[in-house]
Amino acid sequence: MEKKSSDKILSLISIIILISLVGYIIYLFFRSNINLNSNKIDVNKDISNIANTENINTNTESAQIEKQIIYKDVEIASFTSTLYDNEENRVYNISKACDILNGVTIPNGSEFSFNNTIGPMGEENGYKLAKGFDDKGKLIDIPGGGMCQVSSTLYNVALMANLKITERHPHSRRVYYVPVDKDATVYYPSLDLKFINNTGYDLKLSAQNDNYSVTIKMYKIEQSN
Repeated sequence: MEKKSSDKILSLISIIILISLVGYIIYLFFRSNINLNSNKIDVNKDISNIANTENINTNTESAQIEKQIIYKDVEIASFTSTLYDNEENRVYNISKACDILNGVTIPNGSEFSFNNTIGPMGEENGYKLAKGFDDKGKLIDIPGGGMCQVSSTLYNVALMANLKITERHPHSRRVYYVPVDKDATVYYPSLDLKFINNTGYDLKLSAQNDNYSVTIKMYKIEQSN
């Protein structure tokens, strides 16, 4: 009787051990799968991080390339005319015109018009009465007097830059602030100074004056790496 009880106990212990062993094997199996999935997630994260890093690097390189494309102004012509008549109203009109011209860009292939750029030169537009020539060469007070010195200075710049002149009118008498036959009178809207930008580049103007002279410079806008 005691032997049968002992055999039952041993069988029960064996069953418990077997069940524990199976449970442990099942535990190891699931744990292995969890670790494998975790590793897969980590690998996917690593691949995603690498891809994002490559995209960031690519975008950074593209931005750096774009930043390297810059533009520079290269002077191609400059002319200075002397103010022999620096009467206050005349200097005022000249300064007003230079302020408008300064920084003006002329796209490649386009035609520049002095009148269209400056606009009407009457007193209603802020210009003052100053000395100028009428069509008979008589010196009279006219609105915007002095404007022709600006247009004549620009005309010489255009000649130096070898631009194609499409409209230009001489004064009714000799003026001395530019060389002979190098003047360009303007009178809105009938008399204009026009030229075409045939340089192959966009152009930019710089116009400045004081009580003694008018200086206009022309630059071509070049792309520089």
